[in-house]
Formats: sequence, C-alpha cells, structure tokens
Amino acid sequence: MVWHKLEALCKGCFCSLLPKRAKVLIACSGGADSMALLAMLSKLAQQNAWQLAAAHYEHGIRGEDSLADARFVEDFCRERQIPCFVEHGHVPELAAAGSHTLEQAARSLRYAFLERVRQEQGFDYIVTAHHADDQAETVLMRILRGTGVSGLAAMRPQSGADGHLVRPLLKVTKAELLAYCQQEQIPYREDATNWVADCTRNCLRLELLPQLQREYNPEIRRALCQLAEVAAEESDFLQGEIARCCADEAYMRQEDGALVQETVAKLHPALQRGLIRKLWERVTGSSLDLSFAQTELLRQLLLTGRTSSQQELTHHYLAHVAYGYLTIDKSKSDGQIDKSNLDLSEVTVNIPGVTCWGDFRLIAQWQDRAEYQGEKTSPEELYLHPEHFAGPLVLRKRQPGDFMNLPGGRKKLKKIMIDDKIPHEQRDTLPLLAAGSEVIWMIGRRRSANCLQGSADYHRILYLRIEKRGN
Repeated sequence: MVWHKLEALCKGCFCSLLPKRAKVLIACSGGADSMALLAMLSKLAQQNAWQLAAAHYEHGIRGEDSLADARFVEDFCRERQIPCFVEHGHVPELAAAGSHTLEQAARSLRYAFLERVRQEQGFDYIVTAHHADDQAETVLMRILRGTGVSGLAAMRPQSGADGHLVRPLLKVTKAELLAYCQQEQIPYREDATNWVADCTRNCLRLELLPQLQREYNPEIRRALCQLAEVAAEESDFLQGEIARCCADEAYMRQEDGALVQETVAKLHPALQRGLIRKLWERVTGSSLDLSFAQTELLRQLLLTGRTSSQQELTHHYLAHVAYGYLTIDKSKSDGQIDKSNLDLSEVTVNIPGVTCWGDFRLIAQWQDRAEYQGEKTSPEELYLHPEHFAGPLVLRKRQPGDFMNLPGGRKKLKKIMIDDKIPHEQRDTLPLLAAGSEVIWMIGRRRSANCLQGSADYHRILYLRIEKRGN
C-alpha cells in the first residue's frame, strides 16, 4: 500500500520536526499535496497529542473556481471536526499596484495570512505541503537566475527565525502524493492554472524540466533535490565559520561591524564574501539587494583599498576604507556620508535619567559604592564622581581645544583620534561625555584618568551606560 511505502519516511519527518503536544497550523490549498498532508497528520495527531487546524488563503485570482476551493477545504475540515481559518484576498490588485508578479504577490499575502493566524491563535508551527518536485523547480529556478551555495539549498525542512515553518514532504514526490490520495480516497481540487505556462515556475514545470528529463537525465528532479541537500549542509558549515569570524575583533569591529582589512584579506574568498554580506546586513538591516557584482567590488576594495578609497553601492550606501577598516554607511547624492538625520547638538546629561544624542541614549543613575564593578566594566559603561570635574556633564561632538587626562598626562583629543586611527568621517559623530573642554569619555573607546578609581571611597557613585536608540 502507498501509505506503508510513505509511512516510514513521512512519519519520521513529521515526528522529528513536530514535538508532541504541538499546536500545528496546516496550509491547505485544497490540492492533492496539501490534502494528503492534512490526512497524514490527522492519522498521527492522536498518538502525538497534536492540535491541528487548517488555513486556506483564497487569492481572488480564478473567480468561482477559487471560491469553490475555499468552500471545499471548509467542508472537508467541518466533516472531520478540524478547525479551519479562511481569508479572501485580492492578489491581482497587489500585483497591479506594485512591482510584484502575480506569483510573488500571492506568496506574500498567503504567508502574511498564515503568520497572522499563527500568532493570533497561538500555533507553534505552520506546516506546508511543499514536496520534492517543488524543491527541484526552486533549485533550477535559482540556478537560472544566479545564486550561491545558500540559494542552492532552496527550501529547508525547517525555517523561520524560531523554526516555526515546517516542510516535512520535501523527500516525497508529487506522484507519490497523488497515489496516496487515490488509494486512501482523499478528495482534492485541481488548479487549472498550474498547467498553463504563463509564469516562470510553470514554464520550468511544464517545459524545461520535462525536456531535461527526456534528453539529459531521467532522474533530474532527484539530482536537483540532492544538490539542495548537499548545499544546505555546506552552507550551514560556512555560516558557522562566518559567525565565528563575526564574533572575533580580529576580523570584525564589534561596535559597527567594520571589517579588518589585514586579517580578512588572509581568509578564503568564501569567508570574505560571507563577512561582506554580514556587514551589509548589519548596516542596512537586510541581506537582500547586494549583488554578486557589488560583493566582488567590495572584496577588491577590502583587498587593495587604501585610506579614503570608496565605492558607491545600491540604495545610496557608500563603502569606504579608513585606517585598515572597510566600512559601509548611508551616503548623500554627492557620495559623502549622510549625517543629516542626526541631532548632534550639545545636551546636558540628566542625572539621574536618560539623555538622547544622535543615535545614542545615555542612562545615568546613582548607585551604592558596593555596586561598583571596577575592572569588569564594559566599554559601554562608566563609573565616576561628577565633583571631580569642572562644570556640568554634557554629551556632544568634538570641539577645538578638547583634551583628555590620560595616565601619561594631558593630551589633545585630535592627537588621540589620530593615534587611535578613528576615520575622519566618524570623528564628528563620535559621542563624547565632557565637562567644559575636558573630555571624560570617548564613548565606547577611552576613559579619562580622572574617572573613578577602585580605591576611591564614596558612599554613592554615578553609573553611566550608553545604548543605541531603539535597542
């Protein structure tokens, strides 16, 4: 029986990905693949104490046929007492209003609906019926468009920030799912648009893959799925190595993600590209929109660039080299780094309280002497006694005549910044804690020698902590 052929594979996948007593939301289109998935999970639900529900997104694309799909899923679930959530959308309107294709718009709205139901109803997992044929199509599509190892990995059995998106059927073919539905007499709906070569995926499914199967490799789908599996494992290994480098000051400056030219240049090119993408993601908040060509330009800048070398990037970002570091910042149209969005006027520190300056906020509070941490203080923390300094404490940028008292004596701030190889473009946005012309703290970098010493005897002291705003 088909169920027995699939049982070992599917049951093992289901139970390894879905723990006992999980609340599971099943994406159900009404097609053979999703109906087979719903039936299989229903058979296993009781012994695993799973709470199941179905979710159907009606895209508004195929008129009455699309509405009939929604009614079919609702009726099927009602007969089997499975909770069912249905939403009616307007995919063509979204596609027409923006740069999305019909397929992209449908996927975006469908996943938004599934995630909304998951969060509102408290489900642990969303389970989709993507199968081996879907995986093969995805891998081939990415090859044709251009991709790296992580792209070749295509769909993972488990993904999402917390692993809540599960695809347990990636090793099962469409033919096996159809056979299962026929044997178990599971009804399903046919989507006629799947057989019209009017989008990239359908063209691959109906034209290119059959041609490759006939003329080049009868097992082309299996070969593409194997490629995805190998690529996923190799990508995971590479990402682990990249994460290790990202956490090491020898390769990446922790305060802003800037890459250390000397050491990163000695790494394998695969790690160099990975670190460049991590820097881009840290600055822009997204791993998208950095093309291979731009990545290679950045790699050349990293390997050969000297101080003041720069490279314009997409979305008005600017990469530049200074004092042995590769950095990316938002730029203005003239190719200079944009600081116009920062309010860098001098502000008096609220004691106690919170003081905002540019992208930063400073938290100040009094503490008992016993809470002093001494040498354990991080670069983002400072202990001091305000009476040691003349004038109120302020947050500001550098000014002419600034100095610091260091263990070796008084030194001009300009000379300190040069010695510390602080890039020119960062010197006017570096937050300083000052009293008059004396700089007490180059925040995140140096402290004045006049700050609180471990042997000082005070009943209470001032504790300061700097944070990025929004954290």
